[in-house]
Amino acid sequence: MIPDADFVDLAYTLAGGRLPGDHSAALWRALARALPWLEAEERAAVLPIRAASVSDGSLAVNRRSRLLMRLPAPRVRAALALCGTSLAIDDAQVEVGNAMTRALIAHGTLYAHRVACPVADEAAFVRDVAEGLGALAVGGDFICGRRTAVRGPDGELAGYSLMLTGLRPAESLRLQVAGLGPHRKLGFGVFVPHRSTAAVGSDRAAEEQRAFR
Repeated sequence: MIPDADFVDLAYTLAGGRLPGDHSAALWRALARALPWLEAEERAAVLPIRAASVSDGSLAVNRRSRLLMRLPAPRVRAALALCGTSLAIDDAQVEVGNAMTRALIAHGTLYAHRVACPVADEAAFVRDVAEGLGALAVGGDFICGRRTAVRGPDGELAGYSLMLTGLRPAESLRLQVAGLGPHRKLGFGVFVPHRSTAAVGSDRAAEEQRAFR
């Protein structure tokens, strides 16, 4: 079991044009160039940039867009070196502004946009999730959502969205720190607080029938 630790989210303001919708791998490459120590920080996590969708599938960076990294608190000072720099994400150029540190919140409902699963087998994914949560001593119930894929460094990476409910405070913080499964630097297995199970799928009733544990 991975113990609780002192982690924070670091949210950077952004300015720029358009990003490819599938930009996780390119974002990671840009961050690793800008912050060389990040490659060796196994516990770091990077979420895809939130931005407005455009009809051609790209994302338009605006004043509400943020780059979010989850880091051990002692790494925050070094990560602030990213402020005022420019990131080349594929063919897009994004300017990084100020950053705000956010403490992790012990929320009873957590959501991960994508938890890695190499094969399209939901039953196997459910077994893996139950095993992973057990190893972290995390209880509660979970709901499996849609399977989606992104480009990884060596080919396609896929996974299912996942929501956990009924978490105790210590369990919630432990899961946010540890994550679930591989590829956290590409946004996999990174959990954030969420208010509603409706976001897991387009048909709320159908999704809630797929609750496990």
